[in-house]
Amino acid sequence: MDTLSRLNNLVGKQGLLKIRHAGEVEFTILAVAPPGDLSAEENIQLAINSSEFTVRFDGGTLIDGSNTKVVSGQFISLINGNY
Repeated sequence: MDTLSRLNNLVGKQGLLKIRHAGEVEFTILAVAPPGDLSAEENIQLAINSSEFTVRFDGGTLIDGSNTKVVSGQFISLINGNY
């Protein structure tokens, strides 16, 4: 499976996002926006770090008054499951 397919398989996965001064919050991935220069064989962790994710915060969490945000993959500390 190529890197883009693996990134797209992250939609629906849950995990933890690092938030400055707040620790970590739970989220669910709604969409993935990979970088334009993504290679088919790129390391998946590097691809995650360089991608942007639309996430929904779980458990009623709001950040800046919203339960969804676009975040950089470099702030994701955990994604549950295989991908």
